[in-house]
Amino acid sequence: MMNSVPARGIEALRLLDRAGFESVLVGGAVRDLLLGRTPGDIDIATEASFSALAALFPGGKSVGPEGKPVFLVPCGEGRCEITSFCGGSLETDLARRDFTVNALALRSTGELVGTRRSKRDLELRLLRFNGSAADRLREDPLRALRLPRFAATLSGFSVAGDAYSGVRGAAPSFARCAPERIGREVRLGLEGDPGLFLRGLAASRTLHILRPLFGGGPGGPALLLQSLKRLDDRKEPLLRRTALLASFRRKLSFPDLEGASSVRAILEGWRWPKRVCSGCAALVCRRAAPAANMSRTEMADLLLAHGESFWESVFALFGALCRVRVPRRRMALFRERFRRIAARLRTEEALIPSGDELMELYALSSGPEVGRLLKALRTEHLLKGFASREEAMERGASLMNRIYDEERDSPLYFPLSSCYNQKKDICICRG
Repeated sequence: MMNSVPARGIEALRLLDRAGFESVLVGGAVRDLLLGRTPGDIDIATEASFSALAALFPGGKSVGPEGKPVFLVPCGEGRCEITSFCGGSLETDLARRDFTVNALALRSTGELVGTRRSKRDLELRLLRFNGSAADRLREDPLRALRLPRFAATLSGFSVAGDAYSGVRGAAPSFARCAPERIGREVRLGLEGDPGLFLRGLAASRTLHILRPLFGGGPGGPALLLQSLKRLDDRKEPLLRRTALLASFRRKLSFPDLEGASSVRAILEGWRWPKRVCSGCAALVCRRAAPAANMSRTEMADLLLAHGESFWESVFALFGALCRVRVPRRRMALFRERFRRIAARLRTEEALIPSGDELMELYALSSGPEVGRLLKALRTEHLLKGFASREEAMERGASLMNRIYDEERDSPLYFPLSSCYNQKKDICICRG
């Protein structure tokens, strides 16, 4: 079994053993190894003090809240998290771990340490609190969220009958939990099976943790789960699922700037990746576009601003949120119009000159005029379609004249010719 442990974990274990400190692989890494899966995080528990760890691993550092420090060690391409035995011994450490399937340890010799119940629950793929649910939740209330998160991410596992009732009885408060820790559990749960995750939150009466994301409108868990079933989340699943949760109790409005701002603030507070924060905010903002009375020019502008894959997510989100036939019919018409325009986007590279080519052709220096000309060409191509690159270049000349007129008529007029590269002898001007 030790052959399956990543090299970075073996190196750290052996170094601690040579220094005379008892050390074991613990937690999810052991669980995954026993299940025949590749472990993700490498967690090691040891009797060594943090000062001893600092001496053994000069490149490491201590992180985490007071009372629950973790020593991070760079190991090869990854890192290991090392903690001192909770309670001073391995037996006490294992007794205070969250769930029985995580209360297992593996020595560098390959010896497995753990109770019969832990080993049996792993065989049964059963999630059960390790001892008293009230005790474990008193030590760390976030374990109430980890239970449905594991149910959603550990394929084939079920939850023991008394586990969710144990959470309900303890009624843990998350007031002292760091927002980023809450956000991590929510993110991982939604990346797994979102239906299982939400049902687990509802069963344990912890669904209120998502209340800031939901908004203030009506709608219960049953309607939310129905919307999730309708959602096409084969692409960008986390973005689409999170945007659905954030849109569920909000009125359809376009654009929803307030909703987008609220969602971004919540996800950033949870320390989610920036790409996910901005992507979810943009989806929430534009989710009602298929029901809006948009012109083809507006559609083209939005397609250029966000790209085709983003709009596929908008359609998926809108379709999941709408439960009436009229908006769904309107969405089908909008989608067909959109697809006709989007088809031309895929021919851009072959037909539309690049910014550098426009600068060369029209003797322009780098500046905003190049961007304006390129955008005008791209928009016209989406709306009408150029048959050839030559046609696009010819059209660029007339568009340059239009930009020239707009610049000249502006109260902030600055001669466009001053932006030209004076070494060139080509200049587009009014006829």
